Amino acid sequence: MVSRVSTPTGVVAVTPVTRLPPLSVGDVIAMRVARHMTDGVMRLVSGNLQLDVAGQEMFPVGARVALQVGRGSDGALTYRVGATGDAAAEPGMQAAPAAPREQAALQRLSALAAELAARQDGLAPLYSGLSAVRASPAVATLPQPVAAAMAALFGIRLVADDKLDGARLKRAIATAAGATASGGGRGGLPALLQDLGEALRVFSRGGEGIAREGTPPAPPSLSRHPQPQTPGRASLEMMQALSRGDLSAAALLLLGKSDAALARVRLSGLTSLKVLGDGTAAGDGIAFDRTLDLPFVLGTHTGVINLQIGRDDTPGHDGEGAHPAWRVRFGIETDASGPVEAVVGLDGTRLFATLWAERGETASALSAGISGLHEMLSASGLEVVELRVLPGLPGNPPAESGQYVNQVS
Repeated sequence: MVSRVSTPTGVVAVTPVTRLPPLSVGDVIAMRVARHMTDGVMRLVSGNLQLDVAGQEMFPVGARVALQVGRGSDGALTYRVGATGDAAAEPGMQAAPAAPREQAALQRLSALAAELAARQDGLAPLYSGLSAVRASPAVATLPQPVAAAMAALFGIRLVADDKLDGARLKRAIATAAGATASGGGRGGLPALLQDLGEALRVFSRGGEGIAREGTPPAPPSLSRHPQPQTPGRASLEMMQALSRGDLSAAALLLLGKSDAALARVRLSGLTSLKVLGDGTAAGDGIAFDRTLDLPFVLGTHTGVINLQIGRDDTPGHDGEGAHPAWRVRFGIETDASGPVEAVVGLDGTRLFATLWAERGETASALSAGISGLHEMLSASGLEVVELRVLPGLPGNPPAESGQYVNQVS
């Protein structure tokens, strides 16, 4: 069993990294299909334990399965994977008992996801509204909690300038993911959005936020390609409210936008838990573990980079030692560049990267700078195995139907 880094041109084998639970012959363990690896390999997880199995019937991502442990004629452990409840087919073995609490929890998560999907909207509309309020004379009359929450949200944006480096990018991603400076607890973008919403509710005396005015982006996904949000301008409703000095209406518009943005951030978290049937790899075979939206500032406007991050767990076993293997896919779009997508695989110090650009002129500009990027990456200690630019954008797998249908209420 081999851990892999998927790249646009194939699969790179790296150090075996499977974490083996303490298994005994006769065990039947309830597990979940976390990911479809390539070449008919499934990754099964149970709590903090995981196991990659090959040569078995492939179950859908998210399916609950029973792992039976036996012993082959050569004395080695053997595994049989079956649907939950099928394990009793083996003589002397009993199926893992049903878990009503777990099923009830999954139903609640499914209902919550359906609700969040109906309310979610991108971060870009919120930031455009905040920018309009900040540029208005009415900003001077905002209560301190609202002004502080606005300032904090502006402060976490990634600044796309010539000083951007890996450390700043890492901090920005951690903040967008909800991590605090100490590495845990309440913090980051989710907490700041919640703070803004609470401050706006107090200011509007418990008023209801005005629903989003435009079409929301598609829900976050691990399998479909990134969905960047372009830097935009404030809505007509927001500009009209500010022009007539109606700060109460502007606050309710902002409240609706902050609630919708928080719904998207929370939905991204549920998607990353792989409980929504969205863990299947895309048509290019690349699987990811986490998706998040990262706000960035370009000039006076704020756009959003959509990131998908995955890692082959590498704690090392049998004295092999750790061997980090990461993959990242992201999309970014501005008025000047149009849609751009990239996928990067990092196997130790070996780097594989491909960039796509929808516009021909953008692809040409990226191609012209590829040699300089190659030199910069090599100077940082990376072995650049593959680095290329392709025109157009890669295709998506078929959309999975019913993912956010509330089947409970």
